Amino acid sequence: MRSSVNGTLFHLRSFLSYHIGRSFTDHSLIVYKNDDPLVLLPAAEMDIDGTRQLVSHPGASFGGFVHRGISYSDADQMASLITEYCIQQDFHRIFIVPTPQIYYPEPDETLDYTLSRHGYETVEYYIASVIFLNRPWEKIQAEICHRKNRSQSYYEQIVARYNIHFEWQPDFAAYYPILLDNKLRHNTMPTHSLAELERLHELLPDSFQLLLMYSNDCLVGGTLNFVANPRAVIIFYNMMDHQYASLQPATLQVMETIRWAQEKGFNALDFGVSQEPMASDPLTPRPPLIRFKEELTGRGMIRKALAKSFV
Repeated sequence: MRSSVNGTLFHLRSFLSYHIGRSFTDHSLIVYKNDDPLVLLPAAEMDIDGTRQLVSHPGASFGGFVHRGISYSDADQMASLITEYCIQQDFHRIFIVPTPQIYYPEPDETLDYTLSRHGYETVEYYIASVIFLNRPWEKIQAEICHRKNRSQSYYEQIVARYNIHFEWQPDFAAYYPILLDNKLRHNTMPTHSLAELERLHELLPDSFQLLLMYSNDCLVGGTLNFVANPRAVIIFYNMMDHQYASLQPATLQVMETIRWAQEKGFNALDFGVSQEPMASDPLTPRPPLIRFKEELTGRGMIRKALAKSFV
């Protein structure tokens, strides 16, 4: 990951192997140019609707091909080799969720273009939200207040009146009941169990940063951030105890995360996708969630999934 242009936490073997009680048939690939690795593809075999598929990677939000930078010629040859390999291995389909462009040091869509030329089609299309950090905190804060039609003093008064303070500490056991309650309100379950979160932090302590918000000594919410690579952080879970909704924890936690991420030198906060997973069409957007992210200066960015069939 460290020597690539688009590698993230989701490409690391230590991350992909953390699952407790779940297992994948790993089928990761390395494509070489001469004797040097050109492209890596963390992937697994899956049986989906009776078809054998190569999926990048079912244990990650996104991933796809990771590389140090690739020319059109090399990408074209790589795509041909992947097709030949999948046919030889009797895969019926390949499914790829590429790393979004915000994780690159500079935009480069050479590989996306080449895959399209080789018959990969966009089969899933999500709206994600990204908070860019290339402005002073004071300007971001002013824009948040403007978009929410609130004064800065409104939030300052909440902080002072209820003795709000934040702590960055990996107390997942205290946080998990809040996370679970928030998910159950939407008839879903967290992606990760408590044991998995604790295991991830044990494996990669610098990659999982838990912000907890307190009123006096009472925990009222928290935000779990995944440090994806040196350029971007993912706000993976932003949750609150709904008894304390009037204290605006969802907003204050993101504002504190923005300050923290700027201090650490990150370029962007990935606020994730905003879909209705329980809808008949799981790609259905959730307008209230999109609006909330927009109020916190999130801009719409596309996250997509590509697929190519071989039969």
